[in-house]
Amino acid sequence: MKKGTSLYLDLVRFGAALAVVAEHFRERTRHLFDAFWGLYPRLSFYLEPLSHTAVAVFFVLSGYVIAHVMETRERTIIEFAASRFGRLYSVVVPALVLTAATNTLEVIAYPGFLDRVPITHSGISPTMYYLGTAIFVNHIWLWPNLEPPNLIAFWSLTFEVAYYIAIALFVFTEGKTRVLGLAILGAVSGPAVVLLAPTWLLGYCVYRIADRVKTNAGVSAFMWFGSIFLLMLCPLLNSGPPKYISMLNMPDPSLGHLLNAYATAICFAINIVACNGISLNLKRILQPFSKLIRWLGSLTFALYLFHAPLLSFFLVYSLHDRASPAQALYMIGGTLFLVATLGRFCEQSKGTYKRLLLTVMGRTTKPSQTMG
Repeated sequence: MKKGTSLYLDLVRFGAALAVVAEHFRERTRHLFDAFWGLYPRLSFYLEPLSHTAVAVFFVLSGYVIAHVMETRERTIIEFAASRFGRLYSVVVPALVLTAATNTLEVIAYPGFLDRVPITHSGISPTMYYLGTAIFVNHIWLWPNLEPPNLIAFWSLTFEVAYYIAIALFVFTEGKTRVLGLAILGAVSGPAVVLLAPTWLLGYCVYRIADRVKTNAGVSAFMWFGSIFLLMLCPLLNSGPPKYISMLNMPDPSLGHLLNAYATAICFAINIVACNGISLNLKRILQPFSKLIRWLGSLTFALYLFHAPLLSFFLVYSLHDRASPAQALYMIGGTLFLVATLGRFCEQSKGTYKRLLLTVMGRTTKPSQTMG
């Protein structure tokens, strides 16, 4: 992957996570800061569909990165599985522990806190909600919304893991095993996962063709700016009259509109191809900030999973004046500080989780192979 493209995609990844954080902050503070949101109603209206656009960007990025690692270092199913295990659980485990802790503290402050949470599946203990989320079945077809309070960002991991399994079946198996495996996976995962799969697959395909698309710097720059402009328009697709686009709603309403996701995926795929054409220019611009960009990129996954429980916690254990600018700074600053602190630990633990799985599977690898 070209250096300029890699730095740019790290920035995009962090920016997409911030878009999701901004929407969840708005959800939690729209009554506290109604004067502010009242001054900027269009911003308030724009943030929710923008968060859907951000998740579609994540799917495209995920497919692109998986194509890269499968081509360069994860060339066996064992290495692929171990690396995905390390990447996921190095953040998922701390996120689950953090959420359980903050939810418990919120119940101590407000004993009726959990009574406000709709119970999707009656008769299931809270432990099963955490377990279902930990094994990424919290949004499969026949058992959706199986996650504890404040784990709203976890829905996309069900999709991600399904796509990891799908690409592993496609690449590492063949014949009837491949066809039957993909059919069973699609049936178990459900229509929402299947309908959003093209966004992830588009990212995977873009990696395969990006270097083959030859355009001069001027054309690439035009495509780059144009695709960014169109990306900013994609959230507006969510606001169309229901009689025209209701048929495009995802089976789970929380996923937004399918049209937004597809349009975002196409625009961002074009953006990546264009970025490859101006990679040298981007490298010159971004290189002086490379350490900062890499650091921000390394915190993205932690920011995505940690922010919801932290925002909720700082809202419950708030400052005296909950409607003050200081409260907003307290919530945002406290969340970012803890993400930066815990996120560094998560990033450093990837190799440990990977080695753990390899050990369980009876594999031994060289040290350089276990830290990918």
